[in-house]
Amino acid sequence: MSIQEIAQAVEELKRDQALSLVEQALNDGTDPAGIVQNGIVGGLEGIGKRFEAEEYFLAELMMGGKISQACIDLVTPHLPDSAGAKAGVVVIGAVEGDLHDIGYGLVATQLELNGFEVHKIGVNIPAMTFIDKAKEKNADIIGLSAFLVTTIPNCNELIDYLRDMGLKDKYKVIIGGTETSQDKADAMGADGWAKNAVGAVDLCKRLMASKK
Repeated sequence: MSIQEIAQAVEELKRDQALSLVEQALNDGTDPAGIVQNGIVGGLEGIGKRFEAEEYFLAELMMGGKISQACIDLVTPHLPDSAGAKAGVVVIGAVEGDLHDIGYGLVATQLELNGFEVHKIGVNIPAMTFIDKAKEKNADIIGLSAFLVTTIPNCNELIDYLRDMGLKDKYKVIIGGTETSQDKADAMGADGWAKNAVGAVDLCKRLMASKK
């Protein structure tokens, strides 16, 4: 049994096989973080590539997200407790008008694996709700997921609100999602953009280092 087989089962949307392979890997004493990073996330990245190549469509993307989450739920109890200093506090969700939770859910899991305290607040979230939650949780970073071209202006709106409220320097704002880009992040005054979950972890670590 190899971690590569887990990645393949996830990518091919074979739920039962993926779960069984994850259980087997845990029983064999395979590193739980490696199962997530290289197995489950590797499979999800494969799904993403197939989606970009139009071999998979939204239904497959959603199914892949559910299979991955079920696999991650199996591994979570075995992950080391990231005791000690938190890497940072992140509030993350999909902006108003956006109903996709796959991408940001994966980012949230990766951040948690890297010692961040993460608060997932759901999909179709108005700008002020992000800001209220960031205040409540004393967040360092607000993560905005925008999967659709039509919802990108809602990222802009949140940043405008922060400016108007004098909070732009208090919270770092990052964006991600299929239709987002570094250029769009720069244009709206976001603090960063990441192409995928691994990139988002690196970005958040850099932003926390610059905050200190």
